[in-house]
Amino acid sequence: MARPTLNDDERAERRRQLLTAAHALFRETGELPSVALIAESAGVAKGSVYNSFSTKEEIFVALLADQFSGLLARVIATIGRLPRGGAAAAEAFADGYAAAVTEYPDLLALAGMTNAVLEKNLPMEAMLHFKTGLAVGLQTAGEALEQRERKLARGAGADLLLHTWSLTLGLWQALDFPGAMKPQMKRPDLAILDRDYLIELRTAVFALWRGALAS
Repeated sequence: MARPTLNDDERAERRRQLLTAAHALFRETGELPSVALIAESAGVAKGSVYNSFSTKEEIFVALLADQFSGLLARVIATIGRLPRGGAAAAEAFADGYAAAVTEYPDLLALAGMTNAVLEKNLPMEAMLHFKTGLAVGLQTAGEALEQRERKLARGAGADLLLHTWSLTLGLWQALDFPGAMKPQMKRPDLAILDRDYLIELRTAVFALWRGALAS
């Protein structure tokens, strides 16, 4: 007997259910779980997963897109509250941005896997959809920043935000050590690398923005 066809609301709910299950599994292991595990955790048949996603990589690109979307929304809100210009604006953004990053703790881990894992078996249509969404979000946030900071040239807002994200991910990769390595970071000869990521992020973002917004 054929399964009944899902309506639009049911398909959206099934997609949300699968993403929630995949996110929970990723948090537990730090790895991309199999489609079978995702289906089991979501309480659905393995085959039904493919009605929503072509591959497990597509599931995680959807998770990554959701995380980016949330962060960009927080960035735009932070920009809207900035004082006008200079070091005060740079400090306020650095504080708000560092706080926003903590609200999306899986974003950096997922983003760090993008080239090596997520694009490996990802259909081009899904990758283009993901990249287009990022471009639109970055452009929107950049324009909001330019409206707030009139001294910025057209396109400079998006440039500054792209540089901010590059710094965010690069710094995380430099300071994220495997669990077995972390106790060793207390050695005197490794002390220079034993840094608090959020403190370093705030300091670096402040310096970047202070330079960009200097009068």
